[in-house]
Amino acid sequence: MSFWQPRSLQQLVIISIVAALAPLCLAIWFTLDTLAELNDKNRQITQTVVKATRLGQEIQRDVLELERRARQYVALGDAELADLFQRERDILVQKLAELQGALPSRSPDIKGLRGSLSMLELPAALGTEDANAPDSLLGRLDHEFSVINEQNRAIKTWLLSSVDQVLEANSLEADSLIENLTLELSALAAATLALLLFLARWINKPVRDLTNEIHQLGTAGLSHSIEISGPRELQALGSELEWLRRGLHESEQQKEQFLRHISHELKTPLASLREGADLLADQVTGHLSQQQLEIVEIVRQNGIELQRLIENLLDYNRQPAQLLNYEELELEELWRDLLNNYGLSMDKKSLWLVKEGEVTHWVADRDKLRTTLDNLLSNAVSYTPEGGCIDIAWRREDATLVIDVANSGDPIPREDAERVFEPFFQSAAKRSGPIKGSGIGLSVARECIEAQGGSLTLVAHPSLPVCFRLTCPAH
Repeated sequence: MSFWQPRSLQQLVIISIVAALAPLCLAIWFTLDTLAELNDKNRQITQTVVKATRLGQEIQRDVLELERRARQYVALGDAELADLFQRERDILVQKLAELQGALPSRSPDIKGLRGSLSMLELPAALGTEDANAPDSLLGRLDHEFSVINEQNRAIKTWLLSSVDQVLEANSLEADSLIENLTLELSALAAATLALLLFLARWINKPVRDLTNEIHQLGTAGLSHSIEISGPRELQALGSELEWLRRGLHESEQQKEQFLRHISHELKTPLASLREGADLLADQVTGHLSQQQLEIVEIVRQNGIELQRLIENLLDYNRQPAQLLNYEELELEELWRDLLNNYGLSMDKKSLWLVKEGEVTHWVADRDKLRTTLDNLLSNAVSYTPEGGCIDIAWRREDATLVIDVANSGDPIPREDAERVFEPFFQSAAKRSGPIKGSGIGLSVARECIEAQGGSLTLVAHPSLPVCFRLTCPAH
């Protein structure tokens, strides 16, 4: 089952933005909901505390007013004062009931005060025949109000304690809500981060696929077809890249076919030319004069040079397809074989050769290392003027073989120091010899040594103007 892909990059970006904003919107909603809940609870608690405090203050005031009303009745004996006392007492009892219901905790003193107030009665009229009646009533009222005031003070203390408990419970509940909100926001933040990582991977996947296809195009060759899934813009880009790959693949095949044909067409007459030159040099057809032998030798050497140029072209074409075959080499023998091919050219130009090496054996790919050294030696022989010097030195540095091939002659211009390794580039330095180079010898040499993990660079030499340094790691 294939994963759904958006049709365009714009759709992909919009979906990603909406998906990334969803957790943020949810977090805002959670925050607003929690703040609204906290606001409602604070408003309820504030109303409860204000109501309970107001009732407590009114009860304190009403108890004092009720005691004052009772004493007025004892002093004046007015029946209306007794009725007013009765109404005020009933209102006070009702306020006590409201105070009891306003707070979650219960106070036994409220029930006791309500009972004391219920038993507090004033006679309808004071008897005139008994002179001691007011004093007796006043004494009873003093005793009863003493109990009522004590209960009232206890209620005041309970009220303050209950309000503190309500506020503390509200604070704890607010802390719990904030803690839950923090946990929810943390979970949403983690979910948002995970979603963003997923979206980033989702957005980058088509680009990564395109990058991988381009990388495979450069490493695996041109035979691998390119398929890009994702938004239609990248699919169109993949299609254009596939079209380009097919064109390059066809061009590569045509180039290989051309080189195969041209190598066959060149090697066949060249083999006959070299065979004829060798027969003449061996004087198979008859005795030749010294001047004729020199001419034959020129033909023979240039035939060898032409063969080397053709082989360089073929090597340049097949370098990427060659596999490495490491073996132990004797460096002195390798140099001896290479120098034998250039002996006549060096003698003809009276070149002075200095060769010195500290390493006797090394493990490397024989063909590639030989090709690299052959091209460096050919380059040195070609660009060294008559009577010049060629210096060859090799040594070991840690686990790397370092070979310097230097020669006298015109120095390579600084602007050409790196371009000399580009295919078909010809430096401004003067080359001697009847055949001009192809310009790919140093390019083939660098590719051969880089295939083994080494390098080929142009470096400074203590005494000679041109020096190429080859490094080959141990295998």
